[in-house]
Amino acid sequence: MWKTLKNIGCSLSTYEALSPDLQLRQVVNRRLQQRPGRSLPQWIEEFWLPRGISAPVADFVSRQLGEYSGLETTRLLPSDHLETTLHLTLVCWFDWSMRLCEDFYQEFGIDISHRLDFQDLSTLEELLVFLNAQLLQAQSSPPP
Repeated sequence: MWKTLKNIGCSLSTYEALSPDLQLRQVVNRRLQQRPGRSLPQWIEEFWLPRGISAPVADFVSRQLGEYSGLETTRLLPSDHLETTLHLTLVCWFDWSMRLCEDFYQEFGIDISHRLDFQDLSTLEELLVFLNAQLLQAQSSPPP
């Protein structure tokens, strides 16, 4: 019985450590509420197309990042820092970056798991530029 209780306690503490910080998520969303709201097409047209980011990549990031983080992605700005502004490591589940790689593969058929390094990316724009470059590179590569 003691082992069962200990396992339950360990499971609960592990679950808490790997779970999103919902209070911080609310704080970030409250800050985002102060920004103008945009539709997804407006967000893509205003911020991403002028930067050479394809609409499918911007749409993918909006959908997936919204799912992982619970943030209103169409209020995000290209200059938003992934950690210091959006706190993605804390507001998402612990495995969100792995899920991003898996979902990118499912969506575009491109494995980025060995190329994606969040230490090299600090802003939302840098993330989208990276993902767009992966898509462009795959499209320009001759088929095997």
